[in-house]
Amino acid sequence: MLKSMTAFASGDVQTEFGRFTCEIRSVNQRFLDIALRQPDFLRKAEGEIRKLVGKYLNRGKVEIFIKYYPNPDADIEDLSINMPLLKQLLECSSEIQNKVININTDFNTMDLLKWPQIIIQTPKNTAKMEQSAIELIEDVVKSLIEARVREGESLKAVLLEKLDTIIETRNIVEKHIPEIQQSLKERLLAKLDEMKIDCNEERFEQELALLLQKSDIIEETDRLNTHIQEIQRVIDLDEPVGRRLDFLIQELHREANTIGSKSATVLTSQSSIDMKVAIEQMREQIQNIE
Repeated sequence: MLKSMTAFASGDVQTEFGRFTCEIRSVNQRFLDIALRQPDFLRKAEGEIRKLVGKYLNRGKVEIFIKYYPNPDADIEDLSINMPLLKQLLECSSEIQNKVININTDFNTMDLLKWPQIIIQTPKNTAKMEQSAIELIEDVVKSLIEARVREGESLKAVLLEKLDTIIETRNIVEKHIPEIQQSLKERLLAKLDEMKIDCNEERFEQELALLLQKSDIIEETDRLNTHIQEIQRVIDLDEPVGRRLDFLIQELHREANTIGSKSATVLTSQSSIDMKVAIEQMREQIQNIE
């Protein structure tokens, strides 16, 4: 099944320590890139979190936001003073007092306690809190995968629709190949007549064969068929197929481009353009597939 790399999921859990919330956003990217925003007490579990996410996801830029709201009634944190920050504040106060006249820079205790990050809150039981957070993250990752699958189904429908357009256009070209060859023969005869060149039948057949060879698109349509069948097969695989589809789209574009360069009629020229438009629309969608 196809999975989109663009999705969002969220969740929360209430524990004896407080409430955890988790939001995960993912967008398309060539490789897996995980960005974490978590409380300080979860920093040492960052490696475990990354490993967990990597077990479920293969590609995409993934942003994980974890927030913790302590239970005010629970005795779960030790409070301490951020001594390096306190020292810096006092040094700045002293420097201002020495350099600026008539200014009061004295800090009282309450002023210091109100300063951001001056109080360090250290959870007492980080192991249990880490476990609660990690379990929540895993649940949200699973929800993200479900969202990716739903979006992947929508992408699959678009790809199959565009693939049908390519198949219809290819069928039109294949159906008219005998007419195209006859048109080339008539054009060659008209050119010889216009230039008043007397050409024997054997020489004419040689020139016609050379012209048909240069304009022959049967090989290209055969390869188009092969690539189309492979795309139809790959789309239903239960594994990440984004890179493989991207390669197949490049091959489709190459064949459509060659058909255009060999165009001997308005029909093949327009058909090449129609196919390339549909292929480009497929390419845009495939950029979002894991």
